[in-house]
Amino acid sequence: MKKHIYISLLLISMTSCNDFLTLYPEAQASTGVFYKTQSDFNAAVVACYASLRSFPTTNVFPLVEYHSDNINVVSYTTGAQDQYQISKFIDNSSNSLTAAGWSDMYNGIFNCNEVISRIGGATFDATLKSQFEGEARFIRAFYYFNLVQLFGDVPLVDEPITAEESLKIPRASVASVYQLIEDDLTKAIALLPETYATSDLGRVRASAAKTLLAKVYVTQSKFSTAQPLLNDIITTAGYQLLPSISDVFSATKEMNNEVIFAIRYSKSLVGGGHSAWFSLSDPTTSAINQTFLSSYGTTDARANLLKYTKSGSAYYINKYFDTPNATTQTLGNDFIVLRYADVLLMYAECLNETSGTLSADPTDTNGALYWLNLVRKRSSPTTPILATQYATKDDLRSIIIRERKFEFPLEGNRWFDLVRTKTANEAMSVAPYTSPAITVPDYRLIYPIPNAEVEKIGDTSIFPQNPNY
Repeated sequence: MKKHIYISLLLISMTSCNDFLTLYPEAQASTGVFYKTQSDFNAAVVACYASLRSFPTTNVFPLVEYHSDNINVVSYTTGAQDQYQISKFIDNSSNSLTAAGWSDMYNGIFNCNEVISRIGGATFDATLKSQFEGEARFIRAFYYFNLVQLFGDVPLVDEPITAEESLKIPRASVASVYQLIEDDLTKAIALLPETYATSDLGRVRASAAKTLLAKVYVTQSKFSTAQPLLNDIITTAGYQLLPSISDVFSATKEMNNEVIFAIRYSKSLVGGGHSAWFSLSDPTTSAINQTFLSSYGTTDARANLLKYTKSGSAYYINKYFDTPNATTQTLGNDFIVLRYADVLLMYAECLNETSGTLSADPTDTNGALYWLNLVRKRSSPTTPILATQYATKDDLRSIIIRERKFEFPLEGNRWFDLVRTKTANEAMSVAPYTSPAITVPDYRLIYPIPNAEVEKIGDTSIFPQNPNY
């Protein structure tokens, strides 16, 4: 792990809290003179957001999507060896993608720790202080949530440390990590506002912290704890499903009424955009699982999001389509982390798990079927789920999880859903994963700790490798 006792502002900083998307280069600042004013902390908080900009390409796509049945890497090709290994569950502790994801998440955590640990001594407006702390706690919790799902026991660093101190920090238990996540998000809910000025669009809202906390609870099968949080979001936060699923991801309709939290980009600013996600010169070489793609109903609008559109000499996947800026040659579409459809499907799952009876009435808002179909009918209006399609709660649970697969491909959900429902091996044991056959033993439900980190600590009594790696 790279340990920093300074804040790295990367390529993003804010000139004021009313200018959230103004980006400009900033040198690394000494903590001794930096953490003084409202402007200092504002810039430090945006460094926390800045660390998220690499998250889709270092975490979501390589470590979550390539480990799921959304992706099928057919062959071992030069430059894509690590992706192939992850896709086939033959990766090891030297995989460069695992190492990159680990480093990026901990560097983001260190940025958040700087803000959280120092803001108590600041003397500017108390409301803004609360907001800044809430934003940093949300982002830190988000990183730890991904780390614990990907690696299991991980070092728990919740304050600024030196490089020397980092070598003595043991791996903390999964339970301890989840406790910090829950504590951070509970505090963030109390600290964060629900609305911002238009110029601050993209900052974390209280409802985003509630959504992430509910997701944390669902991941741990704490359905009765997640359910009231989700109900509160549904009844008070004002989010809505957009009529068209394609509009949710449109580069011209960003931060729409379905988006709860997104990582923001701006292609017109140098350093503000990103390279294309899932672009190809030949769409027939797509790594999207074609068996999965063909499993959508013929009228399901979500299938089109996994197809490609040609722009210039390249093909871009429709879900993340944008045209490059003529000057920067980058794209600017946001990456949606949390959206309202996820709230609705998690709520359906909670109702199914906690109800004493099997949901059967499609008009009953106290039953899972209503909320499941609210999402499904948006994209597949002629084929709602019917009560005749299931006989037990287990059956309905499987249908809900299948609907999540159809709704959220390439958004960083599927692998985690497979793990928490203990269905990863089942999902990866069918075509096209039968030639060669793929098996997912329990130890591969988490990744190996990057070998460089294990060697750096050099003490297996506090920092062992995950079993069987």
